[in-house]
Amino acid sequence: MMPHVVPSDHPEVPSLVQAALETGQTIIFPTDTVYGIGGNPWDEGVLDRVRVLKRRSPDRPFTLHLPSVHQIAHYARPGERAQTAVERLLPGPYTLLLPASSEAPSSAVSEGIVGIRVPDHPFFLAVLAALKQPLFATSVNVRGERPLSEINEIIDRFSSVDLILIGPTGTSESTILDLTVDPPHVVRGMRPEGL
Repeated sequence: MMPHVVPSDHPEVPSLVQAALETGQTIIFPTDTVYGIGGNPWDEGVLDRVRVLKRRSPDRPFTLHLPSVHQIAHYARPGERAQTAVERLLPGPYTLLLPASSEAPSSAVSEGIVGIRVPDHPFFLAVLAALKQPLFATSVNVRGERPLSEINEIIDRFSSVDLILIGPTGTSESTILDLTVDPPHVVRGMRPEGL
């Protein structure tokens, strides 16, 4: 069965995403960096499907994608310095590693640390903000390969995904910053100025 493919700004997208999260579907969606693949972060079936598609090790956590900066306090416990960085960098093309709260889904936690993104993208700032739902996600690629950006290639390589939302994206993966250490450590990408 081919994926259901729709523009991310289509009026039916909120109901399609809500249904996908409630019924264990996999979703590919645009962000301000690259396309992401994921779904409900508490659904083990979806988590396993994405791991198989990506050839991803079960012990590697996913990133928790949130619709707003305000939701971070529910899933993480940033200290004062980290909170300043959060407010400065998000929404934006960053994955921030923070101390996890007890509410953080285990799929996004490793050794008490949760990776969080709040993309600066209309899909998140409008659709997901209205649904008030987090997503787990990772880039759309097989482990060790480059992230895919062309929709036809994505459909061809990930044809078993349930829902694909088409929209504008950036051109490179997010910068990963570990804010659990002082000074913050850049895991991937360039250090933001003044951090």
